Amino acid sequence: MISHLSVSQLDMFNRCGEQWRRRYIEQEIIPPGIAARVGTGVHRAAEIHNRTKAKTGNDMPLDAVLDCAAEAYGKALQDGVYIAPDEVSGARIAMAEGKDSAVRLASVWHKEVGTRIMPALVEEKIVIELPGVDLPIITILDCFTADKTLRDTKTSSRRWTTDKAHTSMQATAYRESVKVATGDYPEKIIFDVLVNNATPVLQLVETERSEMDTAILSRRFRTMLASIRAGIFMPAEPDSWICSPKFCGYWHSCPYIPAHKKFARSL
Repeated sequence: MISHLSVSQLDMFNRCGEQWRRRYIEQEIIPPGIAARVGTGVHRAAEIHNRTKAKTGNDMPLDAVLDCAAEAYGKALQDGVYIAPDEVSGARIAMAEGKDSAVRLASVWHKEVGTRIMPALVEEKIVIELPGVDLPIITILDCFTADKTLRDTKTSSRRWTTDKAHTSMQATAYRESVKVATGDYPEKIIFDVLVNNATPVLQLVETERSEMDTAILSRRFRTMLASIRAGIFMPAEPDSWICSPKFCGYWHSCPYIPAHKKFARSL
């Protein structure tokens, strides 16, 4: 049985309970795709910059931040990357383009976010407890700044809708994490969305949370735990974007995919 929960687990469970079961119960770990590895490179560069600035009060040079992004992206690929079967032939080019994307996005982040904030907490691991949830919930804050702003860096292939920010369960959990770490809730919650267009841009999306959001998050975790303990793992809907070999490494061995579809896809 699992020892802790996280919002990323909850997100996966909601998308596809079978995928969560394979990953967390059966321990069949499939690495993320190139886009996620790009995000890893950007996040690592931001982390190193923010830790340095929190300690010294000074920004890292842009070139150093870009080197961090490229190096972190390369190391992430060495840890593994999922390539859909029908995309294997173009994988080498796609991975090279991923490095370029990580560097470009890190550049935008440094100029428009990193140089404008003063970090107070950076990549802080915090355990929160929610009412009725009998397992600890682990969160890792991207950055909480001296002006009491909770900031979370995201990389995306398209601009976020306002609803995406307002319904994010991560923001709700992070708000509680700041309270645990500092004794007070953040005054602002901002998603720094780095949009990976041909010319990358930063989209600032501000959102708010209340005690009602926390109560709903608790209810979702309780429902998730009840399902797990009852052995109920609902698969994704057949027409869901996640239910495809492009986005799910378990697709070809999934008991909810008809055999003739797996065969047809492999041809």
